[in-house]
Amino acid sequence: MATFPVMKWHSLLFICFVVVACGKDTAGPEPADPGRMRVQISGAVQLTSEWQSYGQFRDVLATDVGDVSGMIGQNLQPSTGDSSFTLLFPGRLATGHFAIGRYVPGVVPTVPVVSVLLNGPAAGLGDAKFFASLPGGTLEVTADTYPPRPGLDVGVLRGTLTFNAVGWVTGPGGTPVETGETITVHATFAAHWYHYLFPNLSITLSGAGPAIGTSTFSTAESVDDDHGGRFVEWSSDFGSVHTFPHDISAELRVVAPSVGTFGVAPITPTQFADPAMWPAIYTALFYRDDPRLALSTGGTLTVTQFVAPTDEFYGEIHGTLTSRLALWTDQTTLSGDTVNASVTFAVQLWPLGGIPAAVKPFVR
Repeated sequence: MATFPVMKWHSLLFICFVVVACGKDTAGPEPADPGRMRVQISGAVQLTSEWQSYGQFRDVLATDVGDVSGMIGQNLQPSTGDSSFTLLFPGRLATGHFAIGRYVPGVVPTVPVVSVLLNGPAAGLGDAKFFASLPGGTLEVTADTYPPRPGLDVGVLRGTLTFNAVGWVTGPGGTPVETGETITVHATFAAHWYHYLFPNLSITLSGAGPAIGTSTFSTAESVDDDHGGRFVEWSSDFGSVHTFPHDISAELRVVAPSVGTFGVAPITPTQFADPAMWPAIYTALFYRDDPRLALSTGGTLTVTQFVAPTDEFYGEIHGTLTSRLALWTDQTTLSGDTVNASVTFAVQLWPLGGIPAAVKPFVR
């Protein structure tokens, strides 16, 4: 059995999309029904099939950096092997004509690339084979019906994809090497297409505490606080290594969020422990490497955009926060240290109808 190069994606920028092969033969690629892909492969491997097809656009709020689209195929039925098809497109995939580039295992792509894993009886193979796209292919998107707003609803992305790919195996010492085998892939797709939002947050800390400076990595979400308000919660690292748990976690509580500028209230550990005593707006900060609890003593919150979520669609909250926090040694004792926080945030609000399924990194 061949082994395959591992594609590693940095933080939340790289993703897995799954498409299930049905094993249904066709006369070749032709217009596909929504959720389907017609695939014809020639060269070192011969395969003509109809697959299920879907993908998604990962939309980082308030920036184009980190946006990525993807569409994949994978046969999950053991009786017919494990074959897959993966397109990665940096940015928002929309109507247009695009050139396919070279897929290099382990390298972050800056142009559209495709990988193909063919395995088992469905591909007429005993062992799996991994192929990576070569420059010169084309991606033609003829229609890009996105959902009206990001969320749980699905649209359809239609088009064709034609490219050549070369085989790769794991060589001595785990280094990927080309085999020289090539295939030509032609696909007509009508992929079910999702639009998901991802947070964008930066925090700068000064004063006391083990984490000082500007965050190098942050993840965030916003959820209902079950007491008439909303939490914007985030976790951040400040060094070059990003681990879990992160260097800090924090929360901003806002009752009835809306666009405007508001004062941040002071809060004590006693108030923090009792939801009935929560101020309308407060902040709290928790360190991984310091047991002290940091609670706001004042500050300013400016909400520049607020879109409420619905059962089907994401909402959004964008804004800035400056907060001065006191570090508490225990429930009644101030340590005498303070920290200043400056935050810029754009965070998704989950659809009321549910949270989208987690997106996992692609590892093959």
